[in-house]
Amino acid sequence: MHHLIRLTEYHERYDAALAKFSLTGEQFSYTALPVEVIEEAISNPDKVPIVILKEETPVGFFILHKKSEYAEGKKYSNAILIRALSITLEHQGRGYARAAMQAIGPLLQQIEPGTKEVILAVNEQNVAAQSLYLKVGFRDTGIRRIGAHGLQFVFHKRMD
Repeated sequence: MHHLIRLTEYHERYDAALAKFSLTGEQFSYTALPVEVIEEAISNPDKVPIVILKEETPVGFFILHKKSEYAEGKKYSNAILIRALSITLEHQGRGYARAAMQAIGPLLQQIEPGTKEVILAVNEQNVAAQSLYLKVGFRDTGIRRIGAHGLQFVFHKRMD
């Protein structure tokens, strides 16, 4: 399935397409539009913005965040956090988010060789995203954090 898309590091040539991304009202409670987070991400050496491409068209976006606040403590200190995952409205429902999460292993090895695990925080109300993450091999760690939009469940996946 991940042959549907490819993951690439952000480049300014994608700016026009990323600026046109849209989400439903409910989705704004769970994620951010790329234009809202790119500038901070490219200025932070611990963050790597990633574009999800269908052929050469950006259909999705997320950030890989090293040393995030969710990776505190010994258990997940070497994990990279996936944050701000979004698929633009016109491309939702086509399996691109699932394919991206299935294709993340090789990308991690390219960006941060030796990375063996990823984590993410998903809003307790975002049942669709929770289901997606569980289907692609994430597991609920049982860790809960309060985020900007309420209770977050921390999910984890080993990259073996």
